[in-house]
Amino acid sequence: MGRHSSSKDSEGSSSLSSIGIATLNGAQISLTLLKEAMDGANIPFVKGVAGVAVEVIKIAKAIQTNREDCDNLIKRSTSLLVVILGSLSGKKEDAIPEHLKRGVERLTTSFQEVLAELRIIEKRVGKRSVGGLARSILYYIDNGEKLTDCSAKLEWAMGEFQVTSKVDSCLKDLERHEELRKDLREGQAKIEENIKAGLKEIRDVVKEQTETENSQSGSLPSTVMPAEPKIFGRQEYIEKAITLLLFGATARLVILGPGGMGKTSIALKIVYDARVKKRYGQYRCWVPCEQATSIPLFIELLAKSLNLPPSSSSDRLSEIIIFLENSQIVYLLLLDNFETPWDIEGQQSDVADILSKLASTPSVSLLITMRGGQYPSSNTIEWSTPRLPSLTQLDLDAAEEAFLKISPDAADDPELRKLLQRLDCMPLAITLMARLSEAGESINDLLSQWSTERTRLLDQPGGDRRTSIEVSIKLSLRSRAVKGYPDATRLLSVLAMLPAGAALDRLPDMCPSTPNWKTALRILRGAALVYDSADKSRVQILSPIQSYILLHHPLEQGQLEELRSA
Repeated sequence: MGRHSSSKDSEGSSSLSSIGIATLNGAQISLTLLKEAMDGANIPFVKGVAGVAVEVIKIAKAIQTNREDCDNLIKRSTSLLVVILGSLSGKKEDAIPEHLKRGVERLTTSFQEVLAELRIIEKRVGKRSVGGLARSILYYIDNGEKLTDCSAKLEWAMGEFQVTSKVDSCLKDLERHEELRKDLREGQAKIEENIKAGLKEIRDVVKEQTETENSQSGSLPSTVMPAEPKIFGRQEYIEKAITLLLFGATARLVILGPGGMGKTSIALKIVYDARVKKRYGQYRCWVPCEQATSIPLFIELLAKSLNLPPSSSSDRLSEIIIFLENSQIVYLLLLDNFETPWDIEGQQSDVADILSKLASTPSVSLLITMRGGQYPSSNTIEWSTPRLPSLTQLDLDAAEEAFLKISPDAADDPELRKLLQRLDCMPLAITLMARLSEAGESINDLLSQWSTERTRLLDQPGGDRRTSIEVSIKLSLRSRAVKGYPDATRLLSVLAMLPAGAALDRLPDMCPSTPNWKTALRILRGAALVYDSADKSRVQILSPIQSYILLHHPLEQGQLEELRSA
């Protein structure tokens, strides 16, 4: 009888199919991923429930009998943690409502009760050889009933927490709806006035365009150098650039980085430096490439910035190059927002040829600002070395100084630094948030609004890349490389689900339906939409970009299942 029972247990263990083993292993890997994400969220009470769940799964895996019931319990535990992560993703502890916190506490209690039952079963299994076959059978049946009860307890806990989470979502929707109604009531009196002002502005624009000369240069934007900006931090970076501009006969520099990092401001600060002004004088030329949506426009902007007269020549570029080659002085050309002409569909090689001709002209120094993380024409242009690194976020002191320059009344607010950290010290996000503070919003209110509205809070209707964080991020997503490789956006959606980033060696498991994830990652790095950790072991995403992706490019169901089973 005893031998028969032992043989039955052994047979039950060995009968697990390869699919069952894969499912079990997948549950453990998924739990590790979820626990890593929860640790990254840095919420103590969430870490607590994850820790108890780990113990539940460890013991359930170790129990040698009732394997089917144990496997069901493991799957239920993992599914429950997925629900918790989905409900609390992107939230900080102080932004989580009390009823959700209580929901997590109830889940923790349920897990602890299940853990207590499993420890009893574990001790029984360790003693199953004592007492003969009858006791072993009784234990087997009783253990099965207890494991079924544990799974049912977690199933009930999951349903209860999902209801709590949905209630929280509904409450937030009601709050936003009420705020919207309030804004509509307050703004109703101004609507007619704004419409009239808008119509007048449209008439003025149409009139101005009608009166504009039809010459080539007449329709181009101004190339007058913008005013010198105020810069916070970045002193070491600026000094390196100035040194390179002053060293040697000419220089070739590129300032790279994500949108909203202040590339244009830094470039203008460089060309306004007294030493650079002394070296290049009045021959510092600003070329606003953001308007260069075609090669002819780019060439005409170059001509206008050099003060060349209008021409009907069929080879305007040759005229520009000949003019520069015959010049006895050195021009400093600031090609600002060069990503616009660089990303013209199907014409990158032609733009690269223009850039190479400018770079090879002995009377030209180049200073380029460009969204992204890759140098243009690296194989044909000898860029000045050491190359300038891609711009990253400000340090916290510089971020605070930038914020207080716009909103000095926030100087004594103890929550200011927390808000800046939530924005990952991104210069454009800091500027836009400081303007909201200057308009009367408290720092606490801004923290709360950022948790719910994310990048929509910093989106101004009709704004451009300088006044809207969403417009700035959209420009990066619409770059030729990212738009032409859909897997890049899909990978970005996966990374946005992980607040602490992702270990590079885990990426293949997280997105198995994207076998070319390395190419996708290279494109995202090139567009400066992600960055590597200091030790190069993890890939991370800035908070404003993460928030935008979660809002506008959420994971599809298939990708979410892949992430859960990773």
